[in-house]
Amino acid sequence: MRKSSNNLAGLWRLREQAPRDAPDHGRETASQDAAPGAGTRDTPLSAEDIVLFRRAMKSVTPIRATGRVVLPPSPAAPRALLRQRRQWAAGRDAPPLATVSDQFRPAGPEHDSTRFVQAGRGPDLIRDLKRGKWPIQASLDLHGCTLDEARTRLEQFLQSCLAHHVRCIQIVHGKGLGSKNGAPVLKDSVRRWLTQFAHVLAYIECAEQNGGSGAVQVLLRLPRRTSS
Repeated sequence: MRKSSNNLAGLWRLREQAPRDAPDHGRETASQDAAPGAGTRDTPLSAEDIVLFRRAMKSVTPIRATGRVVLPPSPAAPRALLRQRRQWAAGRDAPPLATVSDQFRPAGPEHDSTRFVQAGRGPDLIRDLKRGKWPIQASLDLHGCTLDEARTRLEQFLQSCLAHHVRCIQIVHGKGLGSKNGAPVLKDSVRRWLTQFAHVLAYIECAEQNGGSGAVQVLLRLPRRTSS
């Protein structure tokens, strides 16, 4: 293809070197061999231009048919859903989330902070999360946030995920190794907040390669899609 590019680059030089008066029979042949639709241009190509173009393209090898099929564009989401998503992204008319408490404790004397299942849900959610049934679709990193900043960012992130129907997410809160008195404040608070959101069905502590005790994988209950 480089050779053809060089030929194209020299198209105008060839035109300058070509005789101005091409034979009449040459003009007729070039006109007959011109590509269909050439005469529909605003400025039709002259016979000399066509002859020079064919001379420049003489060494070009046509691309073989690949058999590829051009698929039609995917259908757009309903207008009502797109409008709702734009409103939520702009912070308007977003579904309100419950106010979370820093002192809340899930019911049950043997609560394990490494996992959580919403009341009324079966333990199969934990098993399926561990098996990777739902891949992580979005992640939020709260490193360096204060409690107030982390709470606000977490609520906004959950709202965005619900609006865009993102079901499985990861929340990175850190292991709290640098906290005062060695107590992981942000880690404990984030997991406590997650147990209070109605849309959080379950969470598990991430595998070591995905953050270990410094992150949780969360399964959300998505709202019903709005009809068009």
